[in-house]
Amino acid sequence: MRKTTLLWILPVLWLSIGCTQQDENPHWRPAADYPGWAYDGPIYYRPSEDLQAKETVGHGIGVYYSRSEYFFLRHPNGYQVIGEPRVAVWCSTDDGKNWAKSGYYGVEQTHFLFKAEKDGPHWIRFVGPGQGVAEVPPGMPHRIYIVDRRPPTIVLTVTPAPWKDDEKKEPYLYKTGETVTLNWSVSDANLQDGTVKMGTCFAKFPHNLVWSQFHQPLPPRGTMKVDIPPEAAGDGGLRFRMEATDKAGNVGMALTDVMQVRTVPGAATRPAIGSAGVFETVAEAGEEEKPGWPMPGAMLRGGTARVLNWTPDSARDYAQLELQFTANNGLTWRMIAGDMKVGEKVKWTVPSVTSKDCRLRIVGVSQTGERIMLAMTQRFIVDTVVPDTEMGPEPMPPTK
Repeated sequence: MRKTTLLWILPVLWLSIGCTQQDENPHWRPAADYPGWAYDGPIYYRPSEDLQAKETVGHGIGVYYSRSEYFFLRHPNGYQVIGEPRVAVWCSTDDGKNWAKSGYYGVEQTHFLFKAEKDGPHWIRFVGPGQGVAEVPPGMPHRIYIVDRRPPTIVLTVTPAPWKDDEKKEPYLYKTGETVTLNWSVSDANLQDGTVKMGTCFAKFPHNLVWSQFHQPLPPRGTMKVDIPPEAAGDGGLRFRMEATDKAGNVGMALTDVMQVRTVPGAATRPAIGSAGVFETVAEAGEEEKPGWPMPGAMLRGGTARVLNWTPDSARDYAQLELQFTANNGLTWRMIAGDMKVGEKVKWTVPSVTSKDCRLRIVGVSQTGERIMLAMTQRFIVDTVVPDTEMGPEPMPPTK
């Protein structure tokens, strides 16, 4: 019995010793410990576009921002033909107090793929031929790369709130002409100046529609009072959106819930919505200062040619502009001119429809393909004359 028990215990002890064995060199870092020639390769990778310095500090030290932990470091001299000694990449994440080698540039390698272990500033210094001698202490960086993978945090609220209860079961019904207060706060350590923007959208499903945009940038914190226009009641409600971008290119966004609006008889009506949507803080041009822009309630003849010689000021921010038409008060839109240019006349043909719910709008297309509504008319009328139909046989051609 004792012999059997001993034979059973010995394998268990052997397995326990094997499981508790530690790595002989747990601090080994291949990137730092490999020799320079190990980085030579038959092919190398390079980005389609180099990161551009957003700012400079000290004696011309460029500061770059990346929204990924992976980014390419351009070789300080373009590339290296002679293999000895190779240019090494050193990094510090504590403002130069401690440095660690990240690797080498291979022969004829133009870009080094760097991996950051965490967000924050990474001081980069190149060591090798033509790079000079570092001053100790501490060695100053040749470049600074800031890794930022988090978008700006945005808090956007509207008062009165769209819901009366916390469970969002009983909506608050807004009235046309009612004044609401927007409060916002944008926080990000690397927020890009001039990127805090506010937009509005009418209709029940604003995710699928074009947003108007308040073309002037807003401060990171602020308050704005807005009068609800009559269009909000007829188009299914109103919603506000705020977005902001940091220097790394991360985009933060906040949306209010859909605000249900009902029409109040006798409420004052607003003029046509300009490029700022429903915002009262921007004075748009009057209707008489918009040549070719249909007046509210105007009647146009279907099939006739017209000329538009006006664009809002915010159109200068977009390389591509579109003129769109709807005959059902915005349920569907069609493009009637896609080659609009700021300061140039646009010829367009009134669609051959008959409707009292027609609108025009100017839409700007951003570099990312997002469409932003810059201006929209109030409703106007289009009447199309149906050609007369001749009955009976066709007349015989004259005989000679």
